[in-house]
Amino acid sequence: MCSDSRWRHGLLALATVGVMACADAEPEVLALAEDVGSATHDPTITVSDNEFGPDELVVQAGTEVTWDWQGGSAHDVVGPDFESPLQDSGTFTHTFEEAGTYTFVCSPHAGMTGTVHVLP
Repeated sequence: MCSDSRWRHGLLALATVGVMACADAEPEVLALAEDVGSATHDPTITVSDNEFGPDELVVQAGTEVTWDWQGGSAHDVVGPDFESPLQDSGTFTHTFEEAGTYTFVCSPHAGMTGTVHVLP
């Protein structure tokens, strides 16, 4: 009978082989996928005055990420295939369907950037 640790290592190895079979995934995302525990269970990014927090997030494909405005200034969230309105309160959501690395910015504030890494 296998111990829990050996069983988990076996599942992790199997998951890694499955992930490595995804030829379309970027090497950076595949490296993140090796750490199965790195995917967040709270896919919320705070939009405050001139920063995103966290500025880097790791999620599984199919996850809906929420940006939550908590500062006093107006910001937007602009990514490769999504864009929020310019707003100073409320939320914006986007579902990341495909594995990859997605950089987003606040267009009025240079240097206000973030990244969502999407695991397969």
